[in-house]
Amino acid sequence: MTKRRYKISQLTLSLCLAIGLISAVNGQTPQPTPKKEPAPATPKREMPPKPMSVPIPVGPRAMPPQGERVTTEKSIMVAPDVSIKLCVLEGKLKINGWERDEVRLFVKEGSRAGIKVLEKGGESGKPVWLLVSNMSRPGAGRGQFSDCIYGETVEMDVPMKASLTVSGRTTHTTVDSVKKIIIQNVEGNIALRNIPGGISATTYQGDVSVENSSGAISLESAEGNVIAFEVNPGQIGDLFKAKTNSGAISLQRVEHRQIEANSISGSLLFNGKFLSGGLYRFKTSAGSIRMLLPADSLCTVKASYGYGVLSSELPLKIITQNVTSGGKNVVGTIGEGDAAAGATVNLTTVSGRIGIGKQP
Repeated sequence: MTKRRYKISQLTLSLCLAIGLISAVNGQTPQPTPKKEPAPATPKREMPPKPMSVPIPVGPRAMPPQGERVTTEKSIMVAPDVSIKLCVLEGKLKINGWERDEVRLFVKEGSRAGIKVLEKGGESGKPVWLLVSNMSRPGAGRGQFSDCIYGETVEMDVPMKASLTVSGRTTHTTVDSVKKIIIQNVEGNIALRNIPGGISATTYQGDVSVENSSGAISLESAEGNVIAFEVNPGQIGDLFKAKTNSGAISLQRVEHRQIEANSISGSLLFNGKFLSGGLYRFKTSAGSIRMLLPADSLCTVKASYGYGVLSSELPLKIITQNVTSGGKNVVGTIGEGDAAAGATVNLTTVSGRIGIGKQP
């Protein structure tokens, strides 16, 4: 049986060789299949950078183009309570309030800036809503950054009753004597003063400072300090809020009845007075809390701290005190009289000390 299989295999091999030889003689040698030219590669489409959680220009598209550096000056008559929208990619931004019903714009060594009227008042016919925009590339498509201007310095004079909405990328901003402002900045310090109608200010790399202002106030920095001096509410219930991830918070003569101050890694300082019925919350994860209060203060103190101590130069009457695995919790009162009629103060630190001092 084995020999028979062997003979059959030899026969099969011989038959294959014979067929190949006949094909070669007849000129029918099989030709290799021609290789197909590869199709041209589809160019890879570059995806635009993902936008941040806030409408602030970032990424390569936000960088000002080279070669477009001019000096621009514009002015326009407006209503005294005009609203102005402005976006600045880079530069030193300075906005001042004045007594004229006029907006003046000055841009040094930057984009060609223009002032667009978005709405006019019904009776006066004067502009009540303006947009400061980039005019360097007329006819360009409207994109996320098409309206943003830039320059070595950007200066504006606006009516004192004006309200502003400002966004920026890399700017150092100073605003003085306007009614109200909302400002968001990626990088750079923000300094605000003499603003009576409320403030919302956010920067991601820089300090935020407010002086001699009022209304509902919200100040936030991701990497920087927050400073407030001589601020008060515009109406009952206005909230003062300060927050930083990496920096200190300093509040002096802040007279809001509701204050929230939170620092993840930094110290908190409050130098002022607690008003009757006020609600105050001061919290830091890694830092100390220091309160400087008048001698006649009346408040209930609720302190929670982990690794640290609680001390008070003012008489602190302890009501409850307990120790847990997370630290110590102390409730006490300061001052003579009905503590319920005073303020409620919450002080929390995970790693740091809490000190209550007496104002000189």
